[in-house]
Amino acid sequence: MTNPLKSISQKNMAVRTAVSIGFASVLVLVLVPLKDSINVTTIGFALLLGVLFISIYLGSRPALVACVVAVLGYNFFFLPPTLTLTIQNPQNWVALAAFSITAVVTGQLSARVRRRATEAERSRQEAERLYRELQSAFEITSQAEAIKRSELMKSALLDAVTHDLRTPLTSIRAAATTLRKAGRAGQDIGAELSGELIALVDEESLHLDQLISSFVELARIEAGNLMLTATWSSLRDVANAAIKRAENLLKRHHVVVEVPDTLPLMHIDARALSEVIYTLLDNARKYSPDSSTITIRAREEGEDIEVSVHDQGVGIPEQDAARVFEKFYRGEDVRFHAPGGLGVGLSIAKAIVEAHNGAIWVAQEARGKGATLLFRIPIREEE
Repeated sequence: MTNPLKSISQKNMAVRTAVSIGFASVLVLVLVPLKDSINVTTIGFALLLGVLFISIYLGSRPALVACVVAVLGYNFFFLPPTLTLTIQNPQNWVALAAFSITAVVTGQLSARVRRRATEAERSRQEAERLYRELQSAFEITSQAEAIKRSELMKSALLDAVTHDLRTPLTSIRAAATTLRKAGRAGQDIGAELSGELIALVDEESLHLDQLISSFVELARIEAGNLMLTATWSSLRDVANAAIKRAENLLKRHHVVVEVPDTLPLMHIDARALSEVIYTLLDNARKYSPDSSTITIRAREEGEDIEVSVHDQGVGIPEQDAARVFEKFYRGEDVRFHAPGGLGVGLSIAKAIVEAHNGAIWVAQEARGKGATLLFRIPIREEE
């Protein structure tokens, strides 16, 4: 059975050979009228260039055929006696031999270079194809891995959310159930117990509100929608607003505020910065015992204001100091008060501080000497 690809290749070779014969013949005929104005050597170089051109664009076999046509034409039209295939002068035999050898060698070498260039181009294209396939496979793998990690993260986050939302809801429901049963039974549970239950509902509702607010703020930050509205504000007013908001959380602690009235006004988003101080206070009370002191300090440092919140708790282990601002990271130490949050508060605080072109970090303290978290932001916006 005849191979169709082979037949096509043979036809293409026949066409290229015919083209090479035609080209060489035309070149010889074009040079004939010029033989009286240019010497034989120049005509020979012109024919050599023609053979070289054919070898580059048509291949070695067409070039070899063109070489034969060029040699015959060179002999017949340009070497005396002209219009014959005989040669009288021995020097012309040398010239014809040199021309023939040069034409053949040049044609073969150029054809070989062309083949190698073609092979190199095919190799390059094959390498690009393989690279694209590998890149595509890698991207598919990366996407699959990213999806897998995303699903794991979503699952872990959902578990955390479920647990942390269920805890205050359970307390609220238990307190409400007790009050409702007592009301239906006409029982007097006493003002003290009733007050404690109402306080529990209030505290857990506040905790629930904190969790939801943290989710909303985190979603805004992740979406790149953290927009600051800067005004000239007093840091003392910002700190007082944070303390007032955290009043119910801090009722078991003493809060000392060391913020000088002489501090300059700052070009800040007061609400956002109050959220930072509130988060640091909330973090401090969770890690420090009852009746301990939480201290807020502020001082002017060059063109910045530095704020610190210090507690008298167990402190932050050195290995945790670099990670406390990561999303969903919570230390391993047992907290003193209330169920823990999702571990996003300090990451939100970090985003807010950095949005003010500032920095936040954990101070190095001796173990058992409490923890100090600090942040520093410019007094005014950068131009």
